[in-house]
Amino acid sequence: MKKAQISVEYLFIIGLALAILVPGSIMFYNYSQESNNKLVAGQINRIGKNIINQAEQMNAIGKNSWTTIEANLPETTRNIYAKDYELVITYQTDNGLSESVFFSDINIKGEYTDGEISPAFHSGTMKIKIEAKEGYVSISERTS
Repeated sequence: MKKAQISVEYLFIIGLALAILVPGSIMFYNYSQESNNKLVAGQINRIGKNIINQAEQMNAIGKNSWTTIEANLPETTRNIYAKDYELVITYQTDNGLSESVFFSDINIKGEYTDGEISPAFHSGTMKIKIEAKEGYVSISERTS
């Protein structure tokens, strides 16, 4: 009788420990994923605002002025394009694709197909050339 009671108490303790650990682990995992998504969104926001600010500065300086900025794009970034007063950065989240849109007071254009800023988009470090032209500012990846 004593051995059976010890076994039941042991199983109760193990069950209680699992009842605490499993939900706690799930909550920690969800929190870490949410934090990662917020971190990526913050990086994307900083990069987008920097590009828009530099484009507006080059436009204010005048035609043929240009600058190059270096952006470290998160791995989840899928594409960047600029078209008609908008810069759009597409990136992957746990809930699917998301887009951050940055509005400009000036006309901006990506130099490649459909306003893309890179001929072969990639995440990681990207050198972005921002050049004022006649009536718009060109945004493209500097490959050389």
